[in-house]
Amino acid sequence: MTEKSHLSLRFAQLEKAKQIPQNPVPKIQRVLHHLRDRKHFAKHYSPRLVSIGPIHHGAENLKLGEKYKLMWAAMYLGRTKQDEQTLYQKVATNIKQLKKLFAEDVIVHYPDDEILSWMLFVDGCSLLQILEKGKLNKPEEMNVKVDQLVLVWQDVLLLENQLPYQVLKLLSGHDNGAMLIDSMNEFLKCHHLWPGENRSKEGTQQGEHRVEISQESSTPIHLLDQLRRTILIDPYNSLQDQKDKDKMNNKSQKNTNENFKMTTHRNIQELKATGIRLKISHSRRLKDIYFSSGYLVAELKLPEIIVDDSTAPTFLNLIAYEMCPDFENNYEVCSFVAFMDSLIDHPDDVKELRSSGVLHNSLGSDEEVATLFNTISADLVPDTERYERVRSDIEKHYRTKWKTWIALGYHTYFSNPWAIIAFHAAVVALVLTFIQTWFAINPSD
Repeated sequence: MTEKSHLSLRFAQLEKAKQIPQNPVPKIQRVLHHLRDRKHFAKHYSPRLVSIGPIHHGAENLKLGEKYKLMWAAMYLGRTKQDEQTLYQKVATNIKQLKKLFAEDVIVHYPDDEILSWMLFVDGCSLLQILEKGKLNKPEEMNVKVDQLVLVWQDVLLLENQLPYQVLKLLSGHDNGAMLIDSMNEFLKCHHLWPGENRSKEGTQQGEHRVEISQESSTPIHLLDQLRRTILIDPYNSLQDQKDKDKMNNKSQKNTNENFKMTTHRNIQELKATGIRLKISHSRRLKDIYFSSGYLVAELKLPEIIVDDSTAPTFLNLIAYEMCPDFENNYEVCSFVAFMDSLIDHPDDVKELRSSGVLHNSLGSDEEVATLFNTISADLVPDTERYERVRSDIEKHYRTKWKTWIALGYHTYFSNPWAIIAFHAAVVALVLTFIQTWFAINPSD
């Protein structure tokens, strides 16, 4: 081939690149190399017992999981009384469209549509069985031990272990996708990030400013996407959320120049030193972060967090999902992790979070928790505006010295009954000392 023909080929490739369409939804894909290659991180992206989908299919260390998936698929078909050949044909008939839901480098090793169809059929049926019967308090329904079921729970929430929602819907036997989403939600309710019911639906209290999360469509991309939606979006109050968001944005634009100067990242110990105390928000949703500053009390409200062995892989895979090149989002999880990292520098910061009830440490020492957040937040590029209002209000409180002194004094002397008793005892002692001194200087005749 001549040099001229080589150049023509390059220009043809350049012209073709201009015509690459934007994906309407993110595809099933691998974790970005610059995330996976970080030290000690790769283990959090790979399954330990079962593979779901083509990325890790056939791995040597997952052979036992292949046997389990066949067993679970058979259990699912028997329980739902669906004909296996008819159900398989649903996948095989739609395989051309289903292949478009995977990145090209993921399915390049599966040129045979029949092999890929069978894999999606077995993995999809087994995943549906996991969603509906994979209860940690009833492992016998899956015919496995509870320690194995715990691994399954972690494996099905890995980014590289996802199946498209469309595959699950084809195999679910329900024309209405709402029942499938209900199954997903029932499964996810046992996850430590599940937000649960709001403790209060009265909305934001006066003087509190909270971070809002954009609303998304109701159909999830896959199971990990559904977990992300539930920890970010309040389905009970979406209309009010949007009103609050518009109101907050208008007020923020109006007051940015007069309130916001230069904010610095302040850890928990520094916040405590300025009289700011920690309190639990009304829900576990990551958006529920508030700051309020009155004459006597300044409070930073944070969502309740449970830290255990699943925290690192869950957050890392949610972060990897948000950083997928074809996923348009506002980096809500990345921003939350970065914000928590800014609050946690030392084990003493973790201790304060525990004392306030915000954080429940099931991982180990406070130092381990501090290291965890400092580690998983590495190399993140969060949305810097997401917590700008909270940060600027904290900075404004910090720069208003008389508020800082009053809040610190209230927190020091009136935050609990013993402190109040000690304060009054000190006042009484001071008054008695003054009276005694007065009579000593001015004895009565």
